[in-house]
Amino acid sequence: MLKNIVWSIITFFTILIINWGVAFSLNAEFIEYSFLTGLGVVVIVWFFNSTGGIGSNSVRVKTQAQTGIKVDEEKKSFNPTVAFYTAAVYTLISLILTIFYFKDYFIS
Repeated sequence: MLKNIVWSIITFFTILIINWGVAFSLNAEFIEYSFLTGLGVVVIVWFFNSTGGIGSNSVRVKTQAQTGIKVDEEKKSFNPTVAFYTAAVYTLISLILTIFYFKDYFIS
């Protein structure tokens, strides 16, 4: 349990630092890129925690080509981690805050 809390905190602060860096480098406000940063982290965590995708298939095909031995295709699966859930919650909260922050822009 403590390990999950530590990974949640590390993930959260990593997203905050990335978001701050993006906002600072583009001379924008923090909230403007928070949703996109969260979404990007969710996609990256999903990509590296899933199996049977493009990365796995390219390795399988390369192995078959080099050895001549048929390698069975791996089923696609995803095992969500604490980092994924933390990034997803961050993304959801940042979406809500972004909509609230820019509500005048969206409504009018």
